Amino acid sequence: MAATTLVVTDIDRAGIVSIAAGNAKATNTAAGSDYLFPNDGKTVLFVVVGAVGADTYTFTAVKDKYGRTETLAPVPAISTTAILGPFLPDLWNDIAGRVTFNLGAGQATNFVHAVRVANPS
Repeated sequence: MAATTLVVTDIDRAGIVSIAAGNAKATNTAAGSDYLFPNDGKTVLFVVVGAVGADTYTFTAVKDKYGRTETLAPVPAISTTAILGPFLPDLWNDIAGRVTFNLGAGQATNFVHAVRVANPS
């Protein structure tokens, strides 16, 4: 199955973005679904975990210019909110400037939204 690209929502000092209403969320996914999002080092994933079950978010590390790799597979607890990131581009971005992650269980009550602080005050 091809990876789904999340559209990153910019948040700036002009207003508040409703995470729940955004267009960049992954929800009600099939187990093992892959996602990717463009990353400039200012992007985080806002994760809301419902009461049904947790997901494992497994991120694909890319070797940086020094040969380092890292494993990242957080499991936010049931009925919580978590922020994952920001992601250092040298370690996490693929050649197209995107971060890839996989959802382990794909719980229908969970969602993830890619957000970026575009213009801080």
